[in-house]
Amino acid sequence: MPTVQVRYPGRACVLGEHCDWAGGASLTTTLPMGIVVKAETGLSKISVHSELQGEVLEDAWFPSNPHIAGGPLRFVPAAIQVLERAGIELKATDLWIESDLPAGRGFSSSAAFSLGVLDALARFSGTVIEPKQLVEMAYEVENGILGIRCGRLDPAACASGQPLFLRWSRDMDGAVQMHAHRISPITTFHFIVGAFERPRNTAQILQTLSQHHDGSVNDPDGDAVREAIAEFGSLAEAGAHAMQTSDVLSLGKAMNQAQSVYETNLAQRFSSTQAPRLIETCHHLRHEGALGAKFSGAGGDGSVVALFETENEARAAALQLEERGLQAWYAPAEPI
Repeated sequence: MPTVQVRYPGRACVLGEHCDWAGGASLTTTLPMGIVVKAETGLSKISVHSELQGEVLEDAWFPSNPHIAGGPLRFVPAAIQVLERAGIELKATDLWIESDLPAGRGFSSSAAFSLGVLDALARFSGTVIEPKQLVEMAYEVENGILGIRCGRLDPAACASGQPLFLRWSRDMDGAVQMHAHRISPITTFHFIVGAFERPRNTAQILQTLSQHHDGSVNDPDGDAVREAIAEFGSLAEAGAHAMQTSDVLSLGKAMNQAQSVYETNLAQRFSSTQAPRLIETCHHLRHEGALGAKFSGAGGDGSVVALFETENEARAAALQLEERGLQAWYAPAEPI
């Protein structure tokens, strides 16, 4: 059988972090880094040969009994379970996985990984899954099976292949519903993203924010979290309009306002969201000409996203971030 190969990019959250589980709106853009999954004929199992973060990892599972253990490859048996539940009869497959997408930095590496494994296994077994269903399956892998506190933002953004505006609302049962709209810029938005050396503790940040968000209305910390996330959502709506109308200055302003809210309402209140290096880096980027610079992802010293007026300015700033010890990439959002 011919080889199947798929690739899913990472994403940066330009505006609207945490709204996917709390309600509101989000604005994302795709990244040049991603995960490639290649499927070939196997012997009797579904085996994985991967190179993630410079580490070679291998494992294998029987399709009918995929035991889930810990570690970076746990997404594979979880994906096998989801596909089996969907009635897709999987074939013995060798998966070869390569990634240049840093893990734990707010770039949705786990969502891209889950999407790639699900899509490659399904296609190799003769089934093409529609993007909307694939997003739901990736969400089920992370949230339903592995118990990762995440929403649908990550797989939806990674699967879109272009900037995405998302609205989040709760139905009568309290479940968060997603409404996505692709954005096709008519001019290029010159973003850069940077990742700090060590992953921030996403699970701890999410636990802290969700606990206070759902707490008493008389709790100052809870009010601060709710106010911050509501503001993130409002700024995402303004940012999406700016992106659709090529108003780069307004988008940068919204990004700076979101960072200010993060620093005041979250970073100064909770140990898990403290971000001294991120805050200093945002100040540096604005000094170097960034129209907007802010946290991306859960928060903390994980990753930064910044917007510049020109490609030359953006690329120069990315080089400066690398000189300051970060990994950095030029990540333009271009007309399609």
